This record gives sequence, C-alpha cells and structure tokens, in this order.
Amino acid sequence: MTGDRYSPPVKSSRRRIRWVLIALPLAAVVLLIAAGALLVAPDPLEGADAVVLLSGGDEVRQDEAIRLIRDGYAKYLILTDTGEQVDGSQQAYLDLITRELIDQGIPADAILFTRQAADSTREEAGRVKDVLRQYRLGSAIVVTDPYHTLRVRWIYRSVFSGGEEEIIVRAARDHWYRPLTWWLRPEGWKVTGLEYAKLLADVFLR
Repeated sequence: MTGDRYSPPVKSSRRRIRWVLIALPLAAVVLLIAAGALLVAPDPLEGADAVVLLSGGDEVRQDEAIRLIRDGYAKYLILTDTGEQVDGSQQAYLDLITRELIDQGIPADAILFTRQAADSTREEAGRVKDVLRQYRLGSAIVVTDPYHTLRVRWIYRSVFSGGEEEIIVRAARDHWYRPLTWWLRPEGWKVTGLEYAKLLADVFLR
C-alpha cells in the first residue's frame, strides 16, 4: 500500500456543496424576513383622544383612521398638511381628504388640522404636538404604513420626550406590506431600502 494517497470521498464533498447551496438561500430569506419584521413595530392599540392621519400614504391609511374613529378609539381626527396639491389641479390635497372624510361620516367639527405644512416626518410630529397642546388632548394614535412604524415611533418619542402626551403608533390594516413577503415584489425592495436609509439618517445625522 506504499505510495497510495488518501483522497476524500467524492460523495461527501458533493453532499457538503449541496447543503451549502440549500443553506445560503434559506439564510438569505431569513435575513430578508427579519429586515422587514424589524421595521414593523406598532404599539398595542388603546383608546386615545385623537387619531393622526399622516400624509403621504394611500387610501389604506385613511380607511384605518376612519375605522378607528368609528370603532370608538378616539373622538378627533388630526390631518397633517404637506402643502401638496392633487395631480393636475390646483386643489389642495388636504381639502380633498377632508371632504372624503366627511363623506365617510366623520363630523366636520371632529377634524383638526396642523397649522403649517411639514416637509418631513419629524416636522409633522412637531405640528401634531402643537395641535394636541392647543386643544389640550393628552393622547393620539398615529396611523401610518407598516414599514414606517419603527421610524415613526423613534421620531415621535424623540419629539414628545419630556411631555405628558401619550403616542400610540398604529400600522394600517389591509396594507400590502408584510415581513414574510415584502421581498417578493419590487415595491417592497424600494420602500424597505428607502426606509432603512431614512432611519439611519435620522438616527445618526439628526
């Protein structure tokens, strides 16, 4: 047997390669799911004085805010203003939303507005804080998209730090974004990447 050289079994090497090829995609999926789950961080739902409908979303946010009012979770609905206009017209987006809310049964005197247009979520939080204190409201449910909840919580906790107001962040139900499946659609990659970029910028560059 002198001169013979030992060589690893070919089957064993192939088995290892096969397991690696299986494990790598699974690990990637787990990381993608975790990345989505980290962004979705709503608070437990409780009753409050007002519901805040953040601007910039679609009808899913609006439907959630209306549902909360109808279900008795709050009396007032606060609209935040970004100064945007409806595409192809001179109509203020805020006016359009107000009319839609009234058509959906929200009393006009239950709709409150932030005083000045805001260019960012942090500015929106400051405007909401002003409204709550102006009307002596002690709590609010902030409605936003699921992937936006972590950053909204971070910003609102920062803006309301030291105050007595309680802020509850609520993810809109029936939204398409889900931690398990966001990575299966192009829009999911877009909003997730953008949200992480904004979150890092707010934490480290504020």
